[in-house]
Amino acid sequence: MTSVDRAAMGWSIAIVAVAVAVAIVAAGSTGISIDSGSPAASAPAMQETTQEMVLTKSKIPGYDRLTSIIDLGMGHDQHQLAIILPPSDKVYSGTLRYDASELIQLVSLVGPLGSGEDNGQPIWTPDGTTKFALTLVDPKNSNGEWDFVGNALAVHTMNTNPFIVDYRVTFDESPESDSVMTGTVESIPDPGVGHEFHSLAIIIPPSEDVFTGTFSYSASEPIQLVSLKGPLRPGETAPMIWTPDGSTNFALTFVETNDQMGVWEFSGNALATHTMNRDGFTVSYAVSLEKTSGMTTTSAASTGPTTVEVSMPTGTSVPGCEETDACYIPSSVSISTGSTVVWMNDDTAAHTVTSGGPAGGPDGVFDSSLVMGGASFEVTFDDAGSYDYFCMVHPWMTGTINVS
Repeated sequence: MTSVDRAAMGWSIAIVAVAVAVAIVAAGSTGISIDSGSPAASAPAMQETTQEMVLTKSKIPGYDRLTSIIDLGMGHDQHQLAIILPPSDKVYSGTLRYDASELIQLVSLVGPLGSGEDNGQPIWTPDGTTKFALTLVDPKNSNGEWDFVGNALAVHTMNTNPFIVDYRVTFDESPESDSVMTGTVESIPDPGVGHEFHSLAIIIPPSEDVFTGTFSYSASEPIQLVSLKGPLRPGETAPMIWTPDGSTNFALTFVETNDQMGVWEFSGNALATHTMNRDGFTVSYAVSLEKTSGMTTTSAASTGPTTVEVSMPTGTSVPGCEETDACYIPSSVSISTGSTVVWMNDDTAAHTVTSGGPAGGPDGVFDSSLVMGGASFEVTFDDAGSYDYFCMVHPWMTGTINVS
């Protein structure tokens, strides 16, 4: 990330530490230490009613226990927070196993952010000045496992009542390096052919090395996640292709998140975040990865049947998407025989997936009828060939399936 004065980090950690200490004094309690080499942390024991609540939950053998405190973040004073790994100028990466007394959210922070890096991402701040990019994941459960990376780790609820969490955390705390890193980047116009009106924030540029790891992100708007595998060898194909020049092809993994923040387990020769907007976005991130040198991955899709998703994105019921070839995403898919294509209607309007074209009309190979918003339609292609299709309601929407 943009370099941050070490003193600023010290102030940030001091602010959190003082706030926790004040809460402990106010509650008249003793701290709870964290075992297994984790940084010392403490949480206040709550009032007598809370103590009774703690006793009603069986402690998981071999786990540590925390009782939540009032969230120290500005605007979060009606929430509860249990700090597992406090803010650090190093990067934590590892696995959290948790069992809480109620449904919880999982939190990691990146920061503190440098001057000008706060540009619309979800933010957590204890004082309005020291700001961290916030990744908050709602697993919709009270117990589970989470692979995380960031400068702090916590468990959270949006309720006013305290909760308890039993946890076990296995982690490394490392200075930034080629294998653990944080940062904030601004997107650029997507350099891919046919993507000129999209925006792309490159986290790991294309390389001959293969990267596998955990990617935590906090963006200024909902984003898509991208990894590339390649470049593909001559004759190799993939269900989705990204190319900067029309001849150097990469197998594209494209994940629609519909969210500004989250965590992704990725693998590939490149890593990026993406939107289909031309206005640009900001993303703060933390990455923990392993690198295999001098080894290019290629798409397994070229060697056998697979399932490929195609999106009918929001806004395609109005002309304009045809100008960027984005009425179906991807608009051109290459698959092997026996593969299945699933069209997801991510729009609010109903669409069809009808073989043929606007000029000649339906050719009778497949037809979805109306696919309502949120619904899907799928076809398995057993015969080689090229299949054009379109939307009968919005005929500017066209696509092609190439089967070999």
